[in-house]
Amino acid sequence: MTQANSARSPETHGVPADLYRFNRTLSTKGLPGSALDLLASFDDYTNQPGPAATVVPKVPLREVGGWRITADVYRPTGEPPFPTLLYLHGGAWVLGAPASHRRLAADLAALGLLTVVLDYRRAPKHRFPAAVDDTAHALEWLRAHATEFGGDPDRILVGGDSAGANLAAAALANGKADLVSGAVLLYGIYDVHRALPVLTDLVGGPDPDSQLYLEPDDMRRIDDDPRLHPERFCDHFPPTLILVGEDDPLHHESSSLATALTDAGVANSYLSIPDAPHGFMQMPTHPAHTRGLHAIERFVARVFPNSRGGTHR
Repeated sequence: MTQANSARSPETHGVPADLYRFNRTLSTKGLPGSALDLLASFDDYTNQPGPAATVVPKVPLREVGGWRITADVYRPTGEPPFPTLLYLHGGAWVLGAPASHRRLAADLAALGLLTVVLDYRRAPKHRFPAAVDDTAHALEWLRAHATEFGGDPDRILVGGDSAGANLAAAALANGKADLVSGAVLLYGIYDVHRALPVLTDLVGGPDPDSQLYLEPDDMRRIDDDPRLHPERFCDHFPPTLILVGEDDPLHHESSSLATALTDAGVANSYLSIPDAPHGFMQMPTHPAHTRGLHAIERFVARVFPNSRGGTHR
């Protein structure tokens, strides 16, 4: 039996058992292959058919050192202009791509959001701060170009999952909060050094020399920076939605950010979903997936009260 067809049970809500187990631990111990192999083997599940969306692939944003930065744009049905979401995919800064999140992008577009999924530079070929810089540039680019795709440059959100939520938060903490009206942060990482031990099987190792996101010397030297520790610099964040599963090994990252935002007087909505692991927004059969979409839809309606809603109800 292949991984992609591995057993499912009521306890996993239709999620393949190995995928569910991995997302409850973020460890490959006892599982076949690497994290990359494991996640790729379940692409048919995580990207099963969903809402219809018009997709403009590989829209060029800029070129850096001969490397083209592009984005896939998912256009909602209905009449523009649409509120616009810059979305950063997860993958511990080393894995993933817009293609790995195509079902989730379509789900977000079905909420009425012009969803722009950035293909940012990934480590280890492009180490920190490349991905943060790409995120910041993409927000500037959206303000100038959203109208070309039916988006409203005055109604921009930024969001992402896991490492992508880190990049979104890093951009906000590092001076880009004035470009957006809200943030949608899904089971993210808000202090890289604090989270690193949990990410060992994804990011290469638990210490400065084995991890792949930063250069080793930078990992040792940079211990208080908004791009790596956005939770410490969150006092100017826009209204923020934080979603996390109670069974996520990174749960503390989200609860800690919610506390920091509240202490800073920043409006935020924090939802910790029972019986949900890491990555539940890419588990279409899990009840937390639908609950998360409803939470995002309600948040968008609060931030943009005159926006037309999408198809998820």
